[in-house]
Amino acid sequence: MRIIADHHVHTTRCKHAIGSMEAYVDSAIEHGLKAIGFADHNPLPNDLGDNVRMEESELDDYVKCVLDLRQRYQGRIEVLLGLEMDYVEGLEAYLEKQLARHPWDYIIGSIHYLDPECRQISWPRNFTGDAARLYARYFELVRKMAGSGLCDIIAHFDVPKRSGRVHTEHEAGDITRTLKEIARAGLCLEVNTSGYRHPELLRPDTYPTRAIIAEAVALGIPLAVNSDAHAPEDVALQFSDMEHFLAKYKTARLVTFKNRRQVPV
Repeated sequence: MRIIADHHVHTTRCKHAIGSMEAYVDSAIEHGLKAIGFADHNPLPNDLGDNVRMEESELDDYVKCVLDLRQRYQGRIEVLLGLEMDYVEGLEAYLEKQLARHPWDYIIGSIHYLDPECRQISWPRNFTGDAARLYARYFELVRKMAGSGLCDIIAHFDVPKRSGRVHTEHEAGDITRTLKEIARAGLCLEVNTSGYRHPELLRPDTYPTRAIIAEAVALGIPLAVNSDAHAPEDVALQFSDMEHFLAKYKTARLVTFKNRRQVPV
């Protein structure tokens, strides 16, 4: 399971970003990975959520950077071209057109916002509201995203717990229903290890929890382990521990991607 997708956030113009991106690739090589994937946050119209994503004018440069790195590191490590797509209800046609522009290896679908205006974040800091409503809306959007046909991987499945409000038995039915929708859509579930560096969590953890990972395996959902690296030193975070954990599940299917098709690891 040493072929994993890590992603780099907020790429600037290629001539400025390429050196930084090389550092991620070099780190992946040092960790013995066979491949590394880049999946920067996609542009959205009207500057929605513009503090964490590329501008439209940067998308072509980002793609060129990744493809240049692929050529530069050929024979040493495989470099995959990905994109983290924010699913925003009502923007499906915009997203479909955007994704058609380039030869992606994989699209990670994520829910960062609970409203079309991208004002209600899916993990509000110091949240004191109704956690049941927060999770219900979040999982509703994950199911819509899974059914949209726009993505290949479901990102950080239980990310609302980053608000400090961990899901409980109250959400168990919604979690199962959402996993079943992911299975029906033939999508892959990301096992995201970035929770081991997120201080907002009550304890270090993966997204999703190991119990949810086990449920996903039982439903036949393939997995892709991802350190969601925002710095070169984050690459392959906790991968050895995840290898040991997933080795317990003989039916677990680990995949990587090529041309938006699942490839067994």
